[in-house]
Amino acid sequence: MVYYSHNIEHLPTTYLWLFNDSVKTDLDTMCTIGHVRRSDTYYDYMYKKKVYISIFEYQELMFLNIHNVSFAEDVNLNSFLDDFFGEEYNMNLYPTPETYISYELPFNNSLNVNLDENCILKKRIEGKNYRGFFGEILKMSLSNSQGKHLVLFDYKEGVTQTLFLLYKHQGRFLVIIINSKEKFDESIIKILKLE
Repeated sequence: MVYYSHNIEHLPTTYLWLFNDSVKTDLDTMCTIGHVRRSDTYYDYMYKKKVYISIFEYQELMFLNIHNVSFAEDVNLNSFLDDFFGEEYNMNLYPTPETYISYELPFNNSLNVNLDENCILKKRIEGKNYRGFFGEILKMSLSNSQGKHLVLFDYKEGVTQTLFLLYKHQGRFLVIIINSKEKFDESIIKILKLE
């Protein structure tokens, strides 16, 4: 377990490059904590004390074309925890999802985004090097092409407004999730500097 666990670090500048200069002064970096290991990194940022930005980087997916990622709806994710062996984050920290990350992440250069039957996609979002959606999410997972679910995002408080993005930047593969305690829409993407 120790071998596969993330190490904690406090380096708020790690993903500041991802934000537009105009919003950087409104980011609360005092509470920014990173969870780092060789295979992946997970960081949290807070904007204007109400918008929560979770950033995940997966080293194994650096060669994956984001346009080859599939999005599946109406997937039953209720059995994810039955054989889960990994770490848990954000327990009872609404509006961020409770996040379960397996100790090993054999994506094998493939990725599927799976949404359970309670999710509603309101708008698909796509650019040159990013794609995702804005919608209401209850449970969502990341799996490999063999159907092995490796990461689970679970909004246990109920369906939650979410902006979800896959972003490829200079050989790096990021998953970005934005939530807020207040209502928002897809225009929240403007806080990010997506090149």
